Amino acid sequence: MTINAIETYHAGHLFRSRLEARWASVFDDLGLRWEYEPQGYRVGENRRPYLPDFRLPDIGWWVEVKGAKECLDMDLLVDAVHPTMGLGGSSGSTNLLVLGPIPDTDGATPLHFSVSRGTACGEYHRCDDDCDYPPPLFGLNFFLAAADLEALGVPLESVRERDLAAWKSWGAMPIPVGRPIKAVPRGDLTRALLHPGIPVGPRMEAAYTLGRTARFEHAQAA
Repeated sequence: MTINAIETYHAGHLFRSRLEARWASVFDDLGLRWEYEPQGYRVGENRRPYLPDFRLPDIGWWVEVKGAKECLDMDLLVDAVHPTMGLGGSSGSTNLLVLGPIPDTDGATPLHFSVSRGTACGEYHRCDDDCDYPPPLFGLNFFLAAADLEALGVPLESVRERDLAAWKSWGAMPIPVGRPIKAVPRGDLTRALLHPGIPVGPRMEAAYTLGRTARFEHAQAA
């Protein structure tokens, strides 16, 4: 059975789906700046049209929101992170996060899938026509709110003052877990995986709860 997306107004934007509005509510609660459908692109060697759902300008990430795996076109997302014909052009690594239904954390940290690709063959060597670009990499990431650092026991003295100030101004940022892989993961990539070994911070849990339970009346945020 196909469930049609419901257009929803939130924060002055008309979102194509209620799920997108819910994720915007999560970003708002974290203080994470977002741009909704900033512009369309033609990506990959076949120049396929692609309109990314969100750009998170402070942290340089892109976001694709899908409510079900059947709606997710992984080939298009791989094209979107192409090293020279993707969202980032040839400016460096392009990172795209896949977000689906907002999870009920139950005290565990949700891990979200991502696809990334860089333009460097090595630590200091930038690719050109004479070398192969690195392949796209698929990874898992969790959002860590700056407000949760102390609550989770992160020694703030270990974080450079400049980095900590930037983190606080961003609100939150995705943190990678484990090593990324070259093969497309199996299963439903729109569904977050709950990691019981990483406790979810109170600020992050509150943001997920808000996004999951937000009420929208007459296409307006309540």
